[in-house]
Amino acid sequence: MIWSLHHDYNAGDFAQTGQAVIIEDYVWLCSRSVILPGVTVGKGAVVAAGAVVTRNVLPYTVVGGVPAKQIANRNKNLNYDLSGAVLPII
Repeated sequence: MIWSLHHDYNAGDFAQTGQAVIIEDYVWLCSRSVILPGVTVGKGAVVAAGAVVTRNVLPYTVVGGVPAKQIANRNKNLNYDLSGAVLPII
């Protein structure tokens, strides 16, 4: 889930609030991960399944957990192109 807009539960009118989410190239968001408003997921980063990302993710890092924390580094020699691939929408 990429969450960029929500409600201010303290506002009398339940006003909307939020920020843009930025997902850079070669990022892998695994199943059931949650990216919160205002977060940037850096180039080549991996967000593990079920992780809740509350802060920016540095490029080429692997994060996991609730809240997400760095658990590994990723190879920086990425050159694949998925533009012609058929990807399932889950």
